[in-house]
Amino acid sequence: MKHHLQCFYCALAIFMANCCFAQDVALWEQFNGKYDFTFVGNTLNTSENNSNTLCSILTSSTASLTLNSGDTIEKAYLYWAGSGTGDFDVKLNGTNVPASRTFGIFLNTFNYFSAFADVTQLVQSTGNGDYTLSDLDLNPFITPTQYCNNRTNFGGWAMVIVYKNDALPLNQLNVYDGLQGIPDSINITLDSLNVIDSTGAKIGFIAWEGDVSLDIDETLMINDHVLSNDLNPPTNAFNGTNTITGSSSLYNMDLDIYDIEDNIAVGDTSALIQMTSAAMWCLSVRL
Repeated sequence: MKHHLQCFYCALAIFMANCCFAQDVALWEQFNGKYDFTFVGNTLNTSENNSNTLCSILTSSTASLTLNSGDTIEKAYLYWAGSGTGDFDVKLNGTNVPASRTFGIFLNTFNYFSAFADVTQLVQSTGNGDYTLSDLDLNPFITPTQYCNNRTNFGGWAMVIVYKNDALPLNQLNVYDGLQGIPDSINITLDSLNVIDSTGAKIGFIAWEGDVSLDIDETLMINDHVLSNDLNPPTNAFNGTNTITGSSSLYNMDLDIYDIEDNIAVGDTSALIQMTSAAMWCLSVRL
């Protein structure tokens, strides 16, 4: 069985210490069979929050899903996140979607949140095409400008699509989530793995609040190996990029996938994720 390791995380880049309450990262769901995954999502920011532009945020945005012939949607998980104590009732293509799980964090007098909903039935019915997340209104939180002055005003959404195709090799696909904080580094152990073939192994992250201008020893590692690719330099892992579309302007958000074929080994039953930054971080992690 090949091992495809699927990870989701959300990061809040903060420049002060004294981090936060935590919910330990743990296995959420595991798939064994001919499975793979992809991401769909978009930011609500109109520019990086590290810029000097007017403080504003959208309440909706759109992204497209394109699966190949033979791909059958198994699961669709919707995540959204932003500044403030939270907006936990949103719409996806006009359908009301309440959060079934929520994650909150309080850091240096500021609140941040993320939320989850299983939208499998809706996405199975719709299939390929445009998806619009709406009614995610963070303006009451950021309009007073405290978050903007702190440069931590952000919002966005993403769907994780787990799909099956009989032409795929056998894979193990794991979804982990939780909420943990980082001072200048963090180690997260992903357990419940069964690596019997590392060929084609990959890891994917959904990251919030990454800035392209913060290229300051911001590294992402697995089993002591620094990860990088054409969109993500080794010292700037979370820089507003989307591996699926090739975009480098996904402001304050990342949808990143890395090849880890050479970073895990047959027989591994766990993997160590390590993240470092010269700035201070607090992380909502979905791995």
